[in-house]
Amino acid sequence: MTTTADLHTLTGAYALHALPDQERAAFEEHLADCAACADEVAELTAAAARLGLAVAAPPHPR
Repeated sequence: MTTTADLHTLTGAYALHALPDQERAAFEEHLADCAACADEVAELTAAAARLGLAVAAPPHPR
């Protein structure tokens, strides 16, 4: 079973949809009552979306 302290470390994995079903469900239950985690998930989700829009550019020839 995941402890509350462990749940605070799952924000990044949750934002990237990388949690197994059981951990996701436990985290979502925790998320409903933890404003700090909710804020962090929102920030990480936005950052992941921005990274997804990044375009690779070839290096300058020099």
